[in-house]
Amino acid sequence: MSGFNEAVKMVLKHEGGYVNHPSDPGGETNFGISKRAYPEVDIANLTEEEAAEIYRADYWGKIKGDLLPVPVAILIFDWAVNSGVSRAVKALQTAVGADADGVLGSRTVASVTAAYDASPKDVCDSITNLRQSFVRNIPTYNVFGKGWERRIQETHDFAMEHLNG
Repeated sequence: MSGFNEAVKMVLKHEGGYVNHPSDPGGETNFGISKRAYPEVDIANLTEEEAAEIYRADYWGKIKGDLLPVPVAILIFDWAVNSGVSRAVKALQTAVGADADGVLGSRTVASVTAAYDASPKDVCDSITNLRQSFVRNIPTYNVFGKGWERRIQETHDFAMEHLNG
């Protein structure tokens, strides 16, 4: 399986099906695709396959998932889906000591590769720690925090399963 297939499997597991929670700023969502972000999409009738294609085009492609080590791509993809591409890319850049400009270009890919080659677990742990710090400061943490923490830990564990593969 490609990195995308592995990563999207985890995202879809976490995102689940149709939800319209009043405290969720994304509003109506299905498989994690929100009406706010995709007003033209029939959210209630969205299929898992359609959601995966949106994720491939608008998240995986933008984080350049195919150029990243699979464990890093899994972590950054899930963060991008949950909190935005730019925020996830800036965190990745911070984790590997690159200029945190939110643009994942060749210099960032080179920095990720060098840091990952030196210590893959440290890169993955750093990304996870940055994400935990971020979610703990979101105003709706008291409503969604327990779920976010579980998601972050499960994603980290899943990424760790791919360290040697």
